[in-house]
Amino acid sequence: MTRPPTSPPVPAQRITSLDVSRAAGVSQSAVSRAFTPGASISAETRRRVLETAERLGYQPNAIARSLVTQRSGIVALIVGELHNPFYPQALSQFAQALEARGKRALLLTHDPRRDVQETLDAARSYQIEAAIVFPTRLTARPPSLGNVQDGGIPVLLFNRHLPGHQLLSVACDNYSGGRLAAQVLLDAGVRRPAFIGGDPDTSTHQDRLRGFTDRLAEAGLRPVATPARAFQYDWGVQATLHLDAAGERPDGFFGANDIVAIGVLDALRTLGRRVPDEVSVIGFDNIDESARLAYRLTTIGQPLAAMVEDALRALDDPRSGEGPRLHAPELIWRDTVVGGRS
Repeated sequence: MTRPPTSPPVPAQRITSLDVSRAAGVSQSAVSRAFTPGASISAETRRRVLETAERLGYQPNAIARSLVTQRSGIVALIVGELHNPFYPQALSQFAQALEARGKRALLLTHDPRRDVQETLDAARSYQIEAAIVFPTRLTARPPSLGNVQDGGIPVLLFNRHLPGHQLLSVACDNYSGGRLAAQVLLDAGVRRPAFIGGDPDTSTHQDRLRGFTDRLAEAGLRPVATPARAFQYDWGVQATLHLDAAGERPDGFFGANDIVAIGVLDALRTLGRRVPDEVSVIGFDNIDESARLAYRLTTIGQPLAAMVEDALRALDDPRSGEGPRLHAPELIWRDTVVGGRS
C-alpha cells in the first residue's frame, strides 16, 4: 500500500515584539525598553513584559532593535599585537566591563603593516557605537570615524597616544614608569643599566625609554645599550645573549615590558648569571605571568581596571575632552631586584 507523500514540517512562527506587546497589554516601545539596560520603564511593566516574553518564547532581535534605535551596543576592539599577554588581559576586562553595561565587544585583529584606518572603516559596517584601538603602529594621519561633534563614531587609543594630535586616549604614564624603573635600579646600586626595548615606532616604547634615560642622566649615567625590536619573549632572550657575546655585561636590565623582561631572565639563567645577586631585572605591565614562581619579576604595574573604566567613561561622553588621560604606574616588588620586598 502506497502511503501519501508527507508535507514538510511548517516552521514555527517567530514570536515578535508586537506579539509580546499585545499579550502583555503594553506598547511595542515598552517591550524594547524592558530589554534595554538602563532604559526608563517601571519595575511592574518590566516584570510583566519579561514574564510574557518567557511564556511566549520571545527572543529580542538585537539587529532589528539597532535599526530602530540607531544604537547597536557594539564596541570594536582593534588590536594588532597579541604576543604581549597584557593585551589579552586588557581585552578580557574590556569585554566584561562592556557586558556589565549591556554592550558587546567586537574583536578585530589588525595587520600592523597596513593603515589602521582600513580596519576602522571595516568596523563601521558592523554599526559599531565606538572603537578602541590598542597599541599598533599609527601613521601621521590620526585614525577617525568622523567628527564626534557632528555625530561621528568616537575612536579611543588605549595605552598609547599619537604625538601632535588631540585624540581620545587613556594610558598609563609610561614616561613616569620609565623614570620609576630607573630609580629602582639606581637604588639597587646598578651602575651599568641596559634597556631592552620593544617596537621603536610605538609611543609606549618611546615614552618608557625617554623616562628611563632622563632619570639615569640626572644621576650621571647612561644605558650601556638600548637595543629595540619587539615586545616579545624571543627578543628579550636574543638581545640579552647578543649583549653578552659582544662583551657587554650590564648589572641591571629594564625590559620594555614584562614578556621581554622574562626573556631576559631566561637568557641570564643560560649564561649562569645570578638574579638578583649579580644582576637586577625589572619589567613593565604586571602581567599574570610575572608573578609565577619561576620568575617573581619586579615590575612597573599598570592600573588596568582603572584604565578600562576610564576609557569607557571617556567614550560615554567623547565631546567632554580629548588628549591623553594618564594613570600613574605602581611599583610591584618581587624578587628580581636587590633590596626588593616579597
